[in-house]
Amino acid sequence: MPYKINPSVKEIPRYIPGKSKEEIAEEYGLKIEDIIKLASNENPLGPPPLAIKALTESIWEVATYPEEDAGELRSEIARYLGLKKENIIAGNGSDEILDLVTKIFLEKGDQAIIPVPTFSMYASLVKIYSGQPIFVQLDKNFNFNTEKIVESISEKTKLIFICSPNNPTGTKIPDEGLLRILEEDVIVILDEAYVEFSDISNIDKIKEYENLIVCRTFSKAFGLAGLRVGYGVAPKQIIDLMLRIKTPFSVNLLAQKAAIASLKDKKHLENTIRLIKEQRKFLISNLSKIPKIKVYPSYGNFVLVDVKETGKNSKKVADALLKRGIIIRDCSSFYGMDDHHIRVSIGKPEENKKFLEALKEVIST
Repeated sequence: MPYKINPSVKEIPRYIPGKSKEEIAEEYGLKIEDIIKLASNENPLGPPPLAIKALTESIWEVATYPEEDAGELRSEIARYLGLKKENIIAGNGSDEILDLVTKIFLEKGDQAIIPVPTFSMYASLVKIYSGQPIFVQLDKNFNFNTEKIVESISEKTKLIFICSPNNPTGTKIPDEGLLRILEEDVIVILDEAYVEFSDISNIDKIKEYENLIVCRTFSKAFGLAGLRVGYGVAPKQIIDLMLRIKTPFSVNLLAQKAAIASLKDKKHLENTIRLIKEQRKFLISNLSKIPKIKVYPSYGNFVLVDVKETGKNSKKVADALLKRGIIIRDCSSFYGMDDHHIRVSIGKPEENKKFLEALKEVIST
């Protein structure tokens, strides 16, 4: 290239999302209506009815700018959490919150600790801002090793990323482990994207720890993945810093309206959580009965499966399922994960049953 680019960019692999139904239909000659997507941890019940109503009623407002700081949405989130508006920032997905925090606290040559395998965006952001990711492997059962994390802290460490429940493993960090890490003089970014399915949140700890920032999203339990809206919770002084550098109007008008409505649609949230927990239990129970399959406990809306003993790797299993119209996630692209793990999102009962039947067929052939 005739122009100079940031050398860090060359080291960052492109994010690999789950394939769409349209892609699979075209590739394998299938009907879109016959395809099941269990790859992206989306809400199987779809968006909340109140959010759809809000979108319909607000469509003619799109010629005007939204609230720059998403004030009404922040107030509604604060009510939902039992916190103050000054402790909330809304973003274009939780990805924007992660980006803002990394931008504020990381300088060239600084280090960020990342327990792996986990969400790939953490490492990408660290590299974008010329930092160095320090990877700490989860144990053989994908549990967090608190002592290893603490031992990895150096004078260059500025950030620690913790995803709990963790994607793609479904594990969560024990309360005592998080408290141990928070005692260190380093910013801790706690990603709680899947917290509604786990019953345990650490959001209240921002009142005690000035170094804690919690990220959340409307993409999972609230069913608004396509609108890209998330939020961060942190001490006021950190929120103020984030608001200084945040792109104006980054949360679009419709996203704000739908997110506000989704927080008020308690019935849809309750139905979603109930379905996920019931079907997660069903899926884990039935996967455990399949010979040569290992399934891990999960606190998210997905389940991690080890297919090593079947003699097939994750790509072969994922490809065979695709041919049968079932999209799941091959986890070999996750740093720190081998090529024998697949992740399946919790779907509707009939979708989960179809997945189980197909998986049995794939493994037996």
